[in-house]
Amino acid sequence: MAPHILVVDDEPAIGKLLLYQLSGFGYRVTYLQNGLLALQRFMLDRPDLVILDVMMPQISGWEVCRQIRSCSSVPIVMLTAKSADADVVYGLTAGADDYLTKPFSMAQLHARIEAVLRRSSTSPAPASGAPRPEPLPAAPVAPPPAALGEGAAAPVSAPVAQPLPAARSGIQVQSARLANGITLHQAERDCKIRWEFLQAIERENWEYIPRRELRRTLATYGGYLHLDLAPLYGQAQAHLRPYAIARYAIVAMLVVAVMCGLYFL
Repeated sequence: MAPHILVVDDEPAIGKLLLYQLSGFGYRVTYLQNGLLALQRFMLDRPDLVILDVMMPQISGWEVCRQIRSCSSVPIVMLTAKSADADVVYGLTAGADDYLTKPFSMAQLHARIEAVLRRSSTSPAPASGAPRPEPLPAAPVAPPPAALGEGAAAPVSAPVAQPLPAARSGIQVQSARLANGITLHQAERDCKIRWEFLQAIERENWEYIPRRELRRTLATYGGYLHLDLAPLYGQAQAHLRPYAIARYAIVAMLVVAVMCGLYFL
């Protein structure tokens, strides 16, 4: 039977292209746009290989990779626009078998798929208890480094924290930064916080910020811009709660599946 590939990418254009091209190579292909659904489908279908994007809503490709690797040695190929050395290293240490950046060559992707499938058919499964690093969250599109001037000075207004209106608070944070001529890259240097986390605050994409870093990130960025971002912590927690419940449910499913597999061995 032809190998079964699970493709997970939130861009329909890329996902449908992969579905069409890989099916043409003779693989059985399932395409999903959501990482949480992909984890559930993985437990049901047990594909022979997984192709993962990184920057997806609700749950990043890093986390999907880590969850799959915690219970399975199935080959995983990361296919993403995140091409920095640190991103490649995190992808491979999170459990990926290969890493390919967009834009990509279909011929090269096909060759890599064949290579990892060959390796998986001859290599023993890794120890299930091996520790895995905490994955970095996926990030939205990076801002151009030259935007708004890299040399702009830090804000000089009086250090009085101004409360933000509840509605669209992220836009107010972004407006405060732009009003002072500060780029995200400059804010990253000054705050010692990844620009992706700062941009996530401005876009209210709370799932991109590790929960253990959320309070500190809000406090630091708020102090830098002289804004009171404390109310946003409760807003973020409320937004993340359904995702946390869904993740715990998926982890429980994975544990039960592993235990059942061990029982019937």
